[in-house]
Amino acid sequence: MKGVISLRMDPSLLKEIDRVAKEEGKTRSALIKEAVRYYLQRVHSMDSSEGFVPFLEYKRVNEDLMRSLDRIRELEVEITSLRKENEFLRREVERRKRRWFF
Repeated sequence: MKGVISLRMDPSLLKEIDRVAKEEGKTRSALIKEAVRYYLQRVHSMDSSEGFVPFLEYKRVNEDLMRSLDRIRELEVEITSLRKENEFLRREVERRKRRWFF
C-alpha cells in the first residue's frame, strides 16, 4: 500500500536534495525514500544502549586525526630542518673537494 506524505523543508535543504538527486539521476522522491530507508536501517541496527556509540566513535576518530595532523606538522618542520642541514653538508663537501684538488 502506497501512501503520500506532505512535509515542509527549508529551501536550502530542498535545494541540496534536488542537486544530489540530479547528480545521481534520481527523482526527488526516490532520493528521499532511499535516505529514509538508510536511516531506518541504521536505527534498527543499533539497540538503544548503543545510541551514543556513533558520536563517541566519531569523537575518537576525530581526536586521532587531530593528533596525526599535529604529528605531520612536526615531521614537516623536521624534514625542512633536515633538508637545510643536508644542503649545508652538500655544499661543505663540495667546498672541501675543491680545496683538496687545488
